[in-house]
Amino acid sequence: MKAVTRATLRASFLAAALTLSLAACAGAPPPPSGPVTATITYKHMPQLVVDVARVELVEAWRQPGTLPHIGHRNTNSPPEIIRAWTRDRLRAEPGGPGARDGSTLRVILRNGAVTRTNLKVAEGVGGIFQDETDTRIEAICAVDVELMDPTAGRIGGISVQVSGARNILESASLNDRDVIYFALMEELASSLNQELENGLRAELGFVIKR
Repeated sequence: MKAVTRATLRASFLAAALTLSLAACAGAPPPPSGPVTATITYKHMPQLVVDVARVELVEAWRQPGTLPHIGHRNTNSPPEIIRAWTRDRLRAEPGGPGARDGSTLRVILRNGAVTRTNLKVAEGVGGIFQDETDTRIEAICAVDVELMDPTAGRIGGISVQVSGARNILESASLNDRDVIYFALMEELASSLNQELENGLRAELGFVIKR
């Protein structure tokens, strides 16, 4: 109730200034409206064809369904991103000179948390005139990729971890917050893709056919 009061009072005091500002920007394109529902994929990128019998995704980390975790509430989250990366970027094609017959490239999700922290804002009348950061979102995606041989066991692998964060102003609308969250997931997905591909080429390049 307090947050609504601050926002309402701030709007009342600054109504004239906002009206003038909006009028000046009338020619600019409108901001996005409605929830961000796009799903992050890697379908636009070429596949890494690997000389293994199969590619396997193991979700060793399970997404909590309670606060401060918020990934389960959104279309995009680190678990969904690694599922998309495994599905879209890796393709098993055995029969080359790389790994032995029956080998598996195993992608293991170790951590995929997205958490929200509510931050303290200024009290009193002075706070009405300040647009402060009231929320911080942090995300992490930790992934192992292992080349497994049915006889010899683990032949090699890589470990990758990427993370990011965003601070959100208390004036941000629900749609603004959706846009900020989506931008964080896009950044995480891009960094994860780069780290995974670079690591695979460096450490397991002998099973990448193309």
